[in-house]
Amino acid sequence: MLNFVHHVHYVVADRDAMVAYLEKNFGMKPTKLEVHADRGMKDALYKVGPTLIEITEPLDPKSGIGQHLAQNGPGVYHVSWGVGNIRQVARDLAGKGNKLRGQGGVTQSPRGYLSVNIEPASSQGIWFQLSEG
Repeated sequence: MLNFVHHVHYVVADRDAMVAYLEKNFGMKPTKLEVHADRGMKDALYKVGPTLIEITEPLDPKSGIGQHLAQNGPGVYHVSWGVGNIRQVARDLAGKGNKLRGQGGVTQSPRGYLSVNIEPASSQGIWFQLSEG
C-alpha cells in the first residue's frame, strides 16, 4: 500500500533561516517560496527525487501548526506516504476502524494532491498521512 515518501513536512520558527542553512550546508535551493496569509504560514518547498520537502514557519501562534511548534519545538510535523487509489485506501482504513479527518476522509491540499489523515488516536499516537497526486 505505501509506495514511497510523498512528502516530509517540517515546522520551524524561521523559514528564511532554514532556507539559508539548507543552501549553505547542502547546496539546496527551494523550488518555491510561498506565503499563505490566509492559512497563517510561510513555506519553502524542495524536491528531492519523488519526495517533496516542506518547511513551514507558522505566522499565527494560535494556528494548529503554531501550537505544534510551541508545544514540541521545531522538527518533523508529519511524513506523508504516497499511495494509489486514495479513495479506496480511505474506505479500507475506515473499514478497519481508523478514524479519518475530514468529510469522507479524503481532503485536497492547497498544492492539488489528495490526502487521507488518520487520527493519532486510531494509530498508536502517530499521525499517518497518505497522499496521491
